[in-house]
Amino acid sequence: MNTDMTEPQKKHRTNLCKKRGRSDKDMTKTTMNRRKNKGIAKERDSRTGLVISIHHAEGIDNPSSYPSVINRNYRVLFWVYPDDQLATELASGSPNLAWNKKYCIELDEARDCRFLYVEVLRCGSSSDSDPGTSNGLRLVGRAKIALPNLSGKTQGRYGLVRLEEDGYKAEGHIILSMELMKIDQS
Repeated sequence: MNTDMTEPQKKHRTNLCKKRGRSDKDMTKTTMNRRKNKGIAKERDSRTGLVISIHHAEGIDNPSSYPSVINRNYRVLFWVYPDDQLATELASGSPNLAWNKKYCIELDEARDCRFLYVEVLRCGSSSDSDPGTSNGLRLVGRAKIALPNLSGKTQGRYGLVRLEEDGYKAEGHIILSMELMKIDQS
């Protein structure tokens, strides 16, 4: 019998065991199995998701700094795991862009997931002096942003860095919000 129970609790338990025709030891075992199975079911029934809202970007390919850029279509590529990247739709304009879209990434708790990686890409041919890559994409800014705590939310204006010939240059910002939450599996 459980020793951390009070006398009235012990008496109630003994009476319950007699009514159900089980020994106290069997009753304890059944109760423990139920608790354990509930915990397992609970773990299987919920997953963790990262909800990301990509609002807009500022200071991207400023026309006064990059007058030769012809095509000004951009998308944001983002990921927690490199093999599972997501992308926004194209947005046009410069230096300020707007997406205002929400996405959800299911997190694998067995893998390292501490950061959101974000890249702003210029899509299509860009200029005569800077042809970009063979696929027409040109990286114009990137950021590595710490994920919030579980059930926590973070939002902000995050600085982007751009790869230049002589190193990195801080240029532009991405404005987004993130929230980690449990997702029930139904």
